[in-house]
Amino acid sequence: MDKMELNKNDENSFDPTPKLKSSPIPITFVPFNQNDGKCSYCGEKYTETVLSDYWWQRQKYCKRCLSRYITDITDNDTYLDVYYAMKLECNEHEISRTKEPRNIQECCTNCLEILLFKQTPVYDLFTSNVIEGEKYCKLCGKLYQEIGDKCEFKLCSDCYRISFRLTELTLTKKHVLTIYLPWWDNSFDLLLANQN
Repeated sequence: MDKMELNKNDENSFDPTPKLKSSPIPITFVPFNQNDGKCSYCGEKYTETVLSDYWWQRQKYCKRCLSRYITDITDNDTYLDVYYAMKLECNEHEISRTKEPRNIQECCTNCLEILLFKQTPVYDLFTSNVIEGEKYCKLCGKLYQEIGDKCEFKLCSDCYRISFRLTELTLTKKHVLTIYLPWWDNSFDLLLANQN
């Protein structure tokens, strides 16, 4: 954890996801509210990711905004920790059986199937079992530590860092503890609040 200190300026030098680059393009394809049905940017109906036990726990994303995002990213840096698969057939091109895309930017958006955005945790048995089967971090290759028999969601401690700082409120001059989480939580149940 980051050392607690008073943060008196807006500059936050701590990087909660050192293996993921900060996206140069806004990520508009993931809803901030999991209950939204349509994209707040383009109005398209959200598509649901494939991996989940229950329909109400599936992650949502806007296919049109994701396609625009992939098209607009011009480099091969890693901005997303995402599980994806390629469909066996595509109406835009012939699918190569020998060349595997190294990252999502190399994928054709017509044959791309999003399985799971790891930066937006989902708490269900099926998704947990998929992630439970992961022995090494996809971003850095580090072997995951065994943390008991009940592991709902694995995040690498080197690639997903939690930190906190004391921040001075402008109006009252009081100090409040600010926790920086390296994932996006768009559910109504905060991950840290579940202590069972």
